Amino acid sequence: MPHLDVRLLGPLEIRIDGALVAIPRGNTATVLAILLDEANSVVPLENIVRAVYGVDIPQDPETQVQNTIGVLRRKLGAARDRVETVGRAYRLTIGADELDALRCKANEDRARTLRMEGRLDEAVAALREALGEWRGPALANLSGATVDSMRRRYDEHRLALLDRRIDLDLELGRAAEVVDELRQIVAVHGTRQRFTALVMRALHLSGRTAEALEAYAALKERLADELGADPDPALRDLNAAILREGPPATALSAPPLPPDPPFPRRAPAMLPRANTRFTGRTDQMRVLDGLLDAAAGTAGLAVIAGMGGVGKTALAVSWAHRVAHRFPDGQLYFNLRGFDPLAPGADPHTVLGEALVALGVDAGQVPERLDERIGLYRTVLAGRSVLVVLDNARDAAQARPLLPVAPGSFTLVTSRDRLAGLDATEGADLVPLDLLSDADAWALLVRRIGMDRAMNEERAVLRIVASCGRLPLALTLIGAWGAAHPQFSLASLADRLDTTTNVFRVLLSSSDPASDPRSVFACSYQALGSRAARAFRLFGLHPGPDLTVPAMASLMALPPADAEAALHELADMHLVDQQREGRFSMHDLLRSYAKERFNEEVDEEQHTAAARRMIEHYLFNARVAEATGAADGDHREFFDLGEPAPGVVLEPIRDTAAASAWLEAEDAVLRGIVDLEPERGDLHARVWQLRWALTESIVYRFASRGRPEARSAAIAATERAGDTLGRLVSGSSLTGPMLLVSTESALHEQLASVFEEAARGHNPGAKALVSYTLTVGTGVEDCDAEARGYAMQGYQYFIEHGNHFWANRMQYAIGWHSARLGEFGEARACFGRVVRDAVPERRPLAKANTDLGLGYVAHAEGNFSRAIGHFTEALAWYEENDLEVSAAFARDNLGDALAALGESAAARSEWAAAAMVYEAFGLIAEAARVRAKATPSAAVDIASGEDAPR
Repeated sequence: MPHLDVRLLGPLEIRIDGALVAIPRGNTATVLAILLDEANSVVPLENIVRAVYGVDIPQDPETQVQNTIGVLRRKLGAARDRVETVGRAYRLTIGADELDALRCKANEDRARTLRMEGRLDEAVAALREALGEWRGPALANLSGATVDSMRRRYDEHRLALLDRRIDLDLELGRAAEVVDELRQIVAVHGTRQRFTALVMRALHLSGRTAEALEAYAALKERLADELGADPDPALRDLNAAILREGPPATALSAPPLPPDPPFPRRAPAMLPRANTRFTGRTDQMRVLDGLLDAAAGTAGLAVIAGMGGVGKTALAVSWAHRVAHRFPDGQLYFNLRGFDPLAPGADPHTVLGEALVALGVDAGQVPERLDERIGLYRTVLAGRSVLVVLDNARDAAQARPLLPVAPGSFTLVTSRDRLAGLDATEGADLVPLDLLSDADAWALLVRRIGMDRAMNEERAVLRIVASCGRLPLALTLIGAWGAAHPQFSLASLADRLDTTTNVFRVLLSSSDPASDPRSVFACSYQALGSRAARAFRLFGLHPGPDLTVPAMASLMALPPADAEAALHELADMHLVDQQREGRFSMHDLLRSYAKERFNEEVDEEQHTAAARRMIEHYLFNARVAEATGAADGDHREFFDLGEPAPGVVLEPIRDTAAASAWLEAEDAVLRGIVDLEPERGDLHARVWQLRWALTESIVYRFASRGRPEARSAAIAATERAGDTLGRLVSGSSLTGPMLLVSTESALHEQLASVFEEAARGHNPGAKALVSYTLTVGTGVEDCDAEARGYAMQGYQYFIEHGNHFWANRMQYAIGWHSARLGEFGEARACFGRVVRDAVPERRPLAKANTDLGLGYVAHAEGNFSRAIGHFTEALAWYEENDLEVSAAFARDNLGDALAALGESAAARSEWAAAAMVYEAFGLIAEAARVRAKATPSAAVDIASGEDAPR
């Protein structure tokens, strides 16, 4: 990828791999500046139009902006892909080291951390690095109202960093070193009382008290001439302290704030009523407290971000009330309605007018232009300690004009969007808000319905909490309903939530659409671009709990890059979560809403096509995973899968480790897929083909995919499709693994039924698979003679069918059961043929298996050292390839050989490890057998050779 070096803290410059790129002045440069200002964030097309054209909107402005984007991409050449299209929006992707504003932000964050740790010298150095990114006024070579506004904001930020750095220098005793620098700053910013206070402190601490008093007198004169105002009371106090030649510590360590504007001071109290039932969020409260403390001497800014209904407003308002006493000049609150189901988003122009009036500005003195309102708002807030809560912001552009910049105030923003733009350019601290903990979710519901009732129906309460997915909005609605209907059983409500196919029918609040989860989720959904909205709907088709980028690409029939962009847009809106890298999950209630959208907005043809791509994504990836894994067979010889549907994307499964990891990660998803009941018969066939593709995972890993109900579902699917071979394959291949973990009579009956049908037919493949299953079943019951007979029968059928891998497996079974019968010569001959006949890529597995068999033979013949060698080699390969149960079986036998040599402690260690794995995979009888061997009497029997190896 080409490396960028982009600079906007000075003249706008962009270099690609060191070469300067000429960006045309005018709209192209303005659009680039807008995208850089919101680096790595999605900028809606309408926002760009508004920023570029202001009130002078030309005809078809969106097309003009799109053409401008095209020009910009051509100029970027090899880096054109950095400008991404995200629905009806754009995003410029850039690394933290590629943009000066981001490098400045990183150093600023580092300085803040160092300051909190007391490492002041390093904090000053970090701030100097941050300030070193400036080469002059921001975007100095561009013009226009939007650029001017951005320039003022960046330059205000530079002054705030400079203020912070000099304050730390004074704290470190460097007063004499900063005097000249401060005099130069005051010469340029003559009415900024903050810098005059700093220069007064620096002069006084340097022993130049007379000059400090002169600086105050000069400021007083300038304020009177230019603003008709007097110095701030805090600055007057500092002057008086210096006159007394004994300035108080507070005066010198905490420089005074800038002056009040020439308007009457009014302390607004606009916070809405706090929720008296607010529950939990202790950690987030503590984080916000820490951010407020860390922001001392700066204009603090924090963003609470989370999905709709997660309780962002409740947290913000509750915390604001808790700290309101720390803001004596008032508290401003504005609902920006960025995702309001009942009203359009609030216009910053209008909000600023309301804020100015609330702060004491006469309505007649409120200017008309947006930039003038921003300037007056910041001037009025300068010198005041005000808490600003901006609730429900749609994006960074909506919130940015409302942010105070002078030290002393603190702003808290809530949004469903992560507002990365505020983090990158404004130094915002993100406070992510997730679902409630189990304990807090329970407490929230109990506060609604009452403790006595909750204790009487404790199990029902836990079920309700689980059904609501720990989402505060859902718990609040259910709790309100329960409180309003004390005569109804909570168990019946829990039943409704458990069994309903549409949870919104239970949660619907018709009297208050703003509290209806549908309306809350709809606002986030409607704000999405078309591609992200389509991805959201497709979550309603997918069984969950999570999916990968290639899986979404298959669902959408789009390239992975487009699917990833859509998923990240959903993540930015907190509609999906990426709790594990590369895997995106969705809350159950959101998934229910996505399912509604999918069913209502997607026609039957598109529905079927998406379902086919989804099923085939997992089918063909399962085949790749099994073919790549060491324990795989060539299933394609039993039936031709053909080619996947157009648009199906395969996962990057390149080796055994990746194959095993994919099968493990997709376990729950694969269970959901094989339990699907698609309406089309050909899709039913794909479902049972997936079950067959996963047979090896069931046999070798004994994973929960092999549960009896899944086997029944696969057989039922083939019956609905009218596929006799499919029923035989599903029945035989899935019943055999079940016999390894269960002895239910129903499984044996199923096996007998499948065998009878196979015997009546002429399909050697079906007969071979039934023979394999019978080999497994009789082998588990220690009927070695019968098992060997079925294995010999299966070997012939597999040879007749042309499947040499499975024939090789049956050859191994013949050898194993021959060894169990004491026919060691026949066993060795079979094991030799297994290794010889295995295809090259399967020989390591064949070698490990035969090591296991040869170890058994060596133990039975009394050659315990050789047995230990064979078992150890088999164990190493099984463990390296994550075949846990096979490894446990090797440990089981290795323990026997060690015990036979009198190494009891080592034997018990191997048996204990084997038993733990058996128990983890549900092999309870095997675990009990192994643990029993560790008893003293059993160990003596094994050591004396009285107990044959298992």
